[in-house]
Amino acid sequence: MESINPKDPVRSEFSVVITVYNKEKYIARVIESVLSQTFQDFEVIVVDDGSTDGSRDAILSFDDSRIKYVHQDNSGLPAAARNKGMDLSRGRYIALLDGDDYWHKDKLMRCKEVLDKMPEVSLVSHNIAFMYKGKALRIVKFGPYVKRMYDKLLFEGNCLGPSAVVIRREVFFDDGFRFNEDKSLFALEDYEYWMQLSRKHRFYFIPDVLGYYTATDCGAFSKDTDGNAMNLLLLLDTHFAKLDTTGKNIRKIWMRRRASAMCGAGRMYNHLHKFEDSREWYLKALSEYPFSFKAFIGLVMSVLRVSVVYK
Repeated sequence: MESINPKDPVRSEFSVVITVYNKEKYIARVIESVLSQTFQDFEVIVVDDGSTDGSRDAILSFDDSRIKYVHQDNSGLPAAARNKGMDLSRGRYIALLDGDDYWHKDKLMRCKEVLDKMPEVSLVSHNIAFMYKGKALRIVKFGPYVKRMYDKLLFEGNCLGPSAVVIRREVFFDDGFRFNEDKSLFALEDYEYWMQLSRKHRFYFIPDVLGYYTATDCGAFSKDTDGNAMNLLLLLDTHFAKLDTTGKNIRKIWMRRRASAMCGAGRMYNHLHKFEDSREWYLKALSEYPFSFKAFIGLVMSVLRVSVVYK
C-alpha cells in the first residue's frame, strides 16, 4: 500500500472507509451497496482487522480498481481500523461504513449536495433503518443539530452512528481529530469522537433514511456488557466532572444519564435472556435515578422474563 501525504491532492470526491472483522456473511452486500451508488466518484478502502473467516476472499472477489484491501493484525479496536483507513484516504470527503451495514443508493449524492452547498458544515449524517433478521424494526432518527451540540450529546446520549457519517477530509488531517484507541473506549470510540468534533465543528442531519444498520447477536456491546457499561459510566463521569455541577439541574442530568447507561446494560442482558443480570442493572439504574421510567419498565419485563430486541 502506497504511503499517503495528507497534503497531496485528492484523487476522488469520496473515500469510503469500511472496517471489517469476521463479516463474511455481510461484507459482499456492504460493498455492493457502495458500488451501486448513483454518485460514482469514490475510492473504497476496506480495512480487515485480522479476520479469521472468509471475509478476505469475499472482499477480493470484487474486480474493481477503486477497491483497496488492507489487512492488519487484529487490534480488537474499531478505532484503530477506522484511523488506518482514514490515514490512507485520498478523498475530499470521508464516508465511514461498518462491515455489516449498507447504504441507500443515493447516500453519497445526498451527502455531497449538503457539503458542497454548506461549507460551514464539517459532518453530515442521516437516518437509518434498524434491521433485525432481514426486517426493519424501526427508523433510527439521528440528530437534530443544535447550537450546543456537545451538551446534547453529553446530556441526552449518542445521536449519530458511524455508518451514517461523512466528514470533510480536513477534519481528520488538518484538525487532527482521530478516533481514540484507548481500550477503555471500546464500543464507545464513536460517541467520544462525536463529542470531540462537536466542540469545534458544525453538523448537519439529513432527515431521510439513507442507510441500514444490521443488528446481530454478537455486537460489540454484548461481548462484555458489564465492562462496556462501566466504561460508559467512566466516560460520562469524566466529561461531567469538567462541568460546574454545583447547580441541582446539572447534577440531576448527570444522575439521569448514568441511569440511562445502566438501562442500556439491562436491556442488553434482557435481549440475551440473562434476566438476573438484567434485573441487577435495572435496579442499579433506579437506585441512581428513582424516576427513570425506562428502568422501571425494563425491570418489570425482566422479572416477567419477557425478552426484547436490543436497539
